[in-house]
Amino acid sequence: MNTRLIYLVLPALLCACGQQTGSGNQQPGPVADSLAFAIHNMRTDLAVQPENTELRTWLANALIEHNEFAAADSQANILAASPGSLPQALYIRGLIALRQQDTLKSINLLTSAIHIQQDSSEYEAVMLAADMIAALGSYENAANYYRIAARIDSSSAEAPFLTGECMEKSGNVIEAWNQYHEAIRRDQAYAPAYIAVGNLLTAQGNRKDALVSYNMAAKADPTSADAFYHRGKALLQQGNKDAGLDDLTKALSFRKNFPKRSACSIPLKICSIAPT
Repeated sequence: MNTRLIYLVLPALLCACGQQTGSGNQQPGPVADSLAFAIHNMRTDLAVQPENTELRTWLANALIEHNEFAAADSQANILAASPGSLPQALYIRGLIALRQQDTLKSINLLTSAIHIQQDSSEYEAVMLAADMIAALGSYENAANYYRIAARIDSSSAEAPFLTGECMEKSGNVIEAWNQYHEAIRRDQAYAPAYIAVGNLLTAQGNRKDALVSYNMAAKADPTSADAFYHRGKALLQQGNKDAGLDDLTKALSFRKNFPKRSACSIPLKICSIAPT
């Protein structure tokens, strides 16, 4: 499965846990693995500072990574009772539900947290919710969450790009066009947006401008299989056989299967939720 991470990468988590103050640095008894050691340290520190909601949220994430779902849910119960920590509790429960293959429950929990925090929500939690909603085929609804993510991180090209993909799947080509160009405005080296623009132009019969867009994609990412694949097809359609075959050969050297699936139909993603 693909993974969305919110701040929390496991090695960083283990490092952070090893740096906890107080008795948390003491060597515990025998543990099954390094994550269990990290969990031990966090629990020890929480016994000293039980009001530390950030540490409790990290502990819940670690417990989920360790497949201790009941223990993680117990931490979510404590967070839910703490003023201002309900969204973190909902994020944790949403991740537990996703790990337990209950997609609808996960969506409901994550979106409940997002509705509380609005544009102060965790970027990756919003993106995860949007990914899952899009994977169910509710593209306009997914686009609404991608738009929230785009507001949360004004530098993110991914959020408007995925908004555009979902709008295109919903039949709103004009809005898709605008979103793809917004992604390019945010990151002029974001090859997927150039490819998407080129595909829209190709669908309209404008092969000349589509080729320009595919050229921009290949320039932005010289290792993009999709850029060379689509540019190769465009060149072949315009009668430039040698250049077209050369691009298709390059594309196949990067990846064997074409075309790639849309981001709006990607597998559901799992993330670890860290506190704001």
